[in-house]
Amino acid sequence: MNGEKGLVFDIKRDCSEDGPGIRTTVFLKGCPLSCVWCQNPEGRAVKPETDIHGTHIGTWYTVDELMYRLLQDKPIFTTSGGGVTLSGGEATLQMGFASNLLQALKREGIHTAIETSGFFDYGRFKNEMLPWLDLIYYDIKLMDEAASQQYCGHSSKRMLDNFSRLLKDARIPVIPRIPLIPGITATEDNLRAIAAFLDQQGIKSCALMPYNPLWSDKLKQLGLPVLYEHKGFMTPAEQKTCIGYFTKSN
Repeated sequence: MNGEKGLVFDIKRDCSEDGPGIRTTVFLKGCPLSCVWCQNPEGRAVKPETDIHGTHIGTWYTVDELMYRLLQDKPIFTTSGGGVTLSGGEATLQMGFASNLLQALKREGIHTAIETSGFFDYGRFKNEMLPWLDLIYYDIKLMDEAASQQYCGHSSKRMLDNFSRLLKDARIPVIPRIPLIPGITATEDNLRAIAAFLDQQGIKSCALMPYNPLWSDKLKQLGLPVLYEHKGFMTPAEQKTCIGYFTKSN
């Protein structure tokens, strides 16, 4: 991954949940984390692969090849106030390519956003990606370092430190997002700790992402072991309880 080509495992058009307006989301393949509830396990590996049915996952693109596809949606971006969102996997793992793609998008006047775990080299991110971003969605999963190591494969320290540094440097919105995983992240201790951390950082709002169980079938398609199971979506009452941990009256 030298920046000349990027490995992409999906391109989704007409997205309405990955930023303002109608967007096209580019999913870059490869992730340094190994979250046991990963919603996109087909994006973990840093190289192309096939699932148990022989379906190929992962295509190499140059920036020009990818821009040719993305520019077809530019009229939609213009009329809806949308743009392009980089997701993954972890888009910053392909820092050179992602930087070149963001710069190409900005030359076309297209709004850019990223969804990131925050597990990146901060200096490189600040210099190579931040100047060409308009919006950052930043996942905060677990405050406890040992729990993060257990469930995500790495301590949370680097991700939390990067979040604090980013708030000081960024001149664009940085929106923290908390995935609600029953029994792991959606515990009272963890959510209260995250709420306290965000309050210390001066954050006034964040996004809570209720658990979606549909990811586990993807693991089976890939022939990978299922290390976490929770059947069903969260109930409205469970979601309300989680929200309550982020209100100061509770």
